[in-house]
Amino acid sequence: MSTTTLDTIPTGTYNVDPVHSNVGFEVRHMGIATVRGAFRKFVGTIDATGDAPVLDGTVEVASIDTNDPQRDAHLAAPDFFDAEGHPEITFHSAAAEPVDGSQIRLSGEITIKGITQPLELTGVVAEGGADPWGNERIGLELSGAIDRREFDLKWNQTLPNGNLLVANEVKLLLSVSAVKAA
Repeated sequence: MSTTTLDTIPTGTYNVDPVHSNVGFEVRHMGIATVRGAFRKFVGTIDATGDAPVLDGTVEVASIDTNDPQRDAHLAAPDFFDAEGHPEITFHSAAAEPVDGSQIRLSGEITIKGITQPLELTGVVAEGGADPWGNERIGLELSGAIDRREFDLKWNQTLPNGNLLVANEVKLLLSVSAVKAA
């Protein structure tokens, strides 16, 4: 069951559990299929001690995984993310609000390749509670989108039919399980 009121998150600080969370993305390829991927190494916190929860997260760019090592190497190279020069992507939310009575919106900033842009993530707060080991957990299911060109991720090819090899819009998908800090 999902709820959306911000007060459903019990007061506290929570650490993202990377084993039970996912930081993913999807992008259209050649205008005909969607390629999905994820970053396998990431950390994050949810600070629910103020008026609204604050989500902070960092992913390791080199941990990109699209199920194709050759493509992953190209994405980590200077044509795209330049993992050597810019090893991390960060997000920090600055505001949170309920939307349409059924969702939450986190407004913040994402930094990719040293370029910071605003980002809104929308989704739901999952019903939390104690896990079998006595830890208090909360969950968030969030999505958003960026135009990759705004982060100097401009490499592309135009195909004979006019489609782009890689779409400019990238959907971001976060499924977060977080454990209350002791």
